[in-house]
Amino acid sequence: MLPSARAKILLAILGIALAGGGASLWTRYSNEAAEVRIQNTQPYFAGEPPAATSADAVATATSSPVDMLVPILVYHIVRPSYPSDSRAVTALAHTPQVFDAEMKYLGDAGYHITTFAALESHLEQGTPLPSDPIILSFDDGWSDQFTYAFPILEKYHYTAEFFVFTNPIGHRGFLTWDNLRTMLKAGMVIGDHTRSHPFLTKITDPAKLWNEIDGSKLLLEKTLGITVNEFAYPFGQHDATTTALVEEAGYKAARGDYLKRGGTTSLSQIYALGALNAPTTTAAFMLRFPRH
Repeated sequence: MLPSARAKILLAILGIALAGGGASLWTRYSNEAAEVRIQNTQPYFAGEPPAATSADAVATATSSPVDMLVPILVYHIVRPSYPSDSRAVTALAHTPQVFDAEMKYLGDAGYHITTFAALESHLEQGTPLPSDPIILSFDDGWSDQFTYAFPILEKYHYTAEFFVFTNPIGHRGFLTWDNLRTMLKAGMVIGDHTRSHPFLTKITDPAKLWNEIDGSKLLLEKTLGITVNEFAYPFGQHDATTTALVEEAGYKAARGDYLKRGGTTSLSQIYALGALNAPTTTAAFMLRFPRH
């Protein structure tokens, strides 16, 4: 039986080692509708998990106040929780109630949602940013983002960027092209996350690497009739080669490490912007982003 695409991605992002009953994570994401399966000859997801790190290390990396010029939040799962949810899921999942509370808190606490485009303009031309800016982004293109997160973003009139990898678009469990068009019409931004979500730094074939970085961009642009300006490295991992290719492909910025603790964003980092996995409880979120 082939592994669940979502379970593979979550495990690789977190670096959680499989132990005891954890092997089932490779074949089942949760008890929501049928599992997402790899159904075509080119897998949706081409990555393998990195070396294991502890959940405590992940928690530590998301517990201290932010010292970045513009914090970039990364969300993966927004949907109701289930008793069978694994550690890999709960470490990255937000219930709609928690996500709504976090979005409300940002406004109440004096933060202002901005965009990658505004950050690019600021770094390149000195265009002013709003006070206490934050960028919201979503990874992978899971259908629950459209069902649960998108209406909440609309409720608060927030703009977010959705980084999708293109192979599974339109397949069960993933966003459809019509979903993407609906979000674009509502003011959301679509970014690129490769074709198959591989570890780019492990690809040795230059043509394959270019197809993951540029081919996916061209597909999104042709199908949606937009220009895709931002790229998110799968698992946040990149090197000098991948960064150079992202720039060559015409992207204006790229988002990197998910677990970066902070650091002032500068123009030299435009193709390696640090990001933060959003805390999954309101208490941790408020500690991470104190009121001003």
